[in-house]
Amino acid sequence: MNSTQPDFLSIVRSGDAAGLRSIYQEFLPRVARHIMNKGGSFDDAKDVFQDAIIVLYEKARQPDFELTSGFYTFLFGVCRNIWGNRLQKKSRTEVTIPDDAKYKSDTDTEELIFQAEENRLFWDAFKKLGDDCQRLMRLFFEKTKMEEITSLMGYGSVNYTKKRKFVCKEQLVRFVKEDERFEELAHKTG
Repeated sequence: MNSTQPDFLSIVRSGDAAGLRSIYQEFLPRVARHIMNKGGSFDDAKDVFQDAIIVLYEKARQPDFELTSGFYTFLFGVCRNIWGNRLQKKSRTEVTIPDDAKYKSDTDTEELIFQAEENRLFWDAFKKLGDDCQRLMRLFFEKTKMEEITSLMGYGSVNYTKKRKFVCKEQLVRFVKEDERFEELAHKTG
């Protein structure tokens, strides 16, 4: 690694906002160029890049994780795999990704990519909920007590809060299941 080059892996590990901006400025244009050459848009590239940063963050948190290639080489490989998976889903035909050893991902990385796709599906469905349901579900996810949720939401009783949570949760599950990605992800786990 070049001694003048920042330790990008440490930046990702720490979540330093200024450092992450520098990673985006340095590497997103190169990833975007590749994805746009492969039929994607700049927005697709930003989504893929964000998912790759999440994958890298999850990998970097593992105590035994060590980059065996350059930071960009690894990041680009993850981006390429994520984009290849999306193209494959979009076209429903097999996409051939060259078997280039320096871009190969291991099973853990593929699992993290899968988890990132699951998270994106969940949060896309979550955003479809009304503001009231989103707020209620966030409090529930934060393990806030029902009595406190009742008070914060201005509901009349804990029983109403429980009913409301049930309705919101059912709506969220329905939104997830209605998304075309749900079936694809379900087949990967089954």
